Amino acid sequence: MPIKVVKREEKRQEETVAQINNLGMSYLLKGMLSEAEAEFKRAIEKKPEYSKGHNNLGVVYLQQNRLDEAIKEFKLAIKYDPNNAEAHNNLGVAYCNKQKYTEAKDSFRKALAINPNYEKAKENLALLELNLRSVTSGVKSESKENIKDNNSQKTQKPNKLPTVSLCMIVKNEEEHLPKALSSVKDVVDEIIIVDTGSTDNTVEIAKSFGAKVYYYQWNDDFASARNEALKHATCDWILSMDADDEINAEQFKRLKEILSNLGEDVLGVQLPIYSKTFDGNTMMNYLIRLFRNKHEIRFSRKIHEVVDFSINKLGGRVIRATDVPVIHRGYEEPDAVRRKIERNFKLIKEEVERNPDDASMWMYMAKSYCSMGNLEEGISAYEKAIEVAGSNSIFKFAKLVSLIDLATLYMNKGELDLAELYALKAVNLDPNFPDAHYIAGNVYFKKKQFEDAYSEFRKVLDVDPMKSFGLVFTSQVRGLPLYIMLTAC
Repeated sequence: MPIKVVKREEKRQEETVAQINNLGMSYLLKGMLSEAEAEFKRAIEKKPEYSKGHNNLGVVYLQQNRLDEAIKEFKLAIKYDPNNAEAHNNLGVAYCNKQKYTEAKDSFRKALAINPNYEKAKENLALLELNLRSVTSGVKSESKENIKDNNSQKTQKPNKLPTVSLCMIVKNEEEHLPKALSSVKDVVDEIIIVDTGSTDNTVEIAKSFGAKVYYYQWNDDFASARNEALKHATCDWILSMDADDEINAEQFKRLKEILSNLGEDVLGVQLPIYSKTFDGNTMMNYLIRLFRNKHEIRFSRKIHEVVDFSINKLGGRVIRATDVPVIHRGYEEPDAVRRKIERNFKLIKEEVERNPDDASMWMYMAKSYCSMGNLEEGISAYEKAIEVAGSNSIFKFAKLVSLIDLATLYMNKGELDLAELYALKAVNLDPNFPDAHYIAGNVYFKKKQFEDAYSEFRKVLDVDPMKSFGLVFTSQVRGLPLYIMLTAC
């Protein structure tokens, strides 16, 4: 027993730098760069040879365009861990932004020598070689690649920046609309507003920003209203926003430059939507908010409307722009959230009846039932979502969420064997999704299987969410409750 205590204490001491680093990562994922920088510096101060800390600090500097400082940190990360493939890749990105293409190519190749399956490094190297040959091609892009692409644009001066139409539907949004439009008015080429029956100053505010305002009779169909806005768009790309969204103009301007280098097969761009919730957490989910202006691309579903189905039907590719966050204010007030649940439930039920083969809508209906306290109906709807999803890739995330939520429900009911079953199914479906390991850890803790619990909680910190197909991430799973559970195991 004393030996176990000593080992457990050593394990907790080793956690210290990792805990600080992961706090920095949570800030980084939220786009809080100053806070992330402070935490990574604190981790490095505790352990100067901490390679991950230097790499992550370099990522912060890279996003702030502090390229010389970023290169210094990436080199330190490599010095302390020559096999840090991510640091080599990131150093290549920084060199691209400095137009040092030979050094960039060497860095990407070193990353691949360490990890031949490193997809980001493969794509970065391929894109760099194509751009150096002045060939415009399709790009499968993520945040670091986006930074590089922006630089590549400088070598292709003939490329004209694409135009972007902002399309938005509104009703009585005089409180939020000025902030939303102010955030993007200088980086979009036209503003299309469809009003569905405002009785306040919403329309006047929209017109003051030079918006083209159209009117639409509300028919309990969000897709129909959004598609009305798309009809009036004249630009190359469409940016779809809610009235309570805000976007960083400088980051979006950089994204516009990247769009000109994308292949014609790229039809949509997922943007990270950050939503602060009334309980103090932050939820981040990826949605296709930017897509090409094609008449075949339209929203579907009366509620939780998406363009994913039409893009999928066209065989188009979707890329993920991780460093162009959208700040969404719709979940900060509990009364507003309650009203949304009540409003949405009727539309969700209608959509499920209209399209029972949509696993995502079954998942949304399950969430609505549970929010209203009807747990048995919720469980039934989650099970239906899993059944309908099957192996269909377009519903993979709905299946994952349903598995995790069922594990949580059964855990709270004390049915721990069932909870473990669903938690492990979620882990197996997506091993890189932190939330799956978090619920598995909680189930094992309830079962007093503390070593298994500790292992799952550690994986919450160790996995790379960017390798996950997950579309929604919550700050809570990597926050204080996790460290409490790690200490308790």
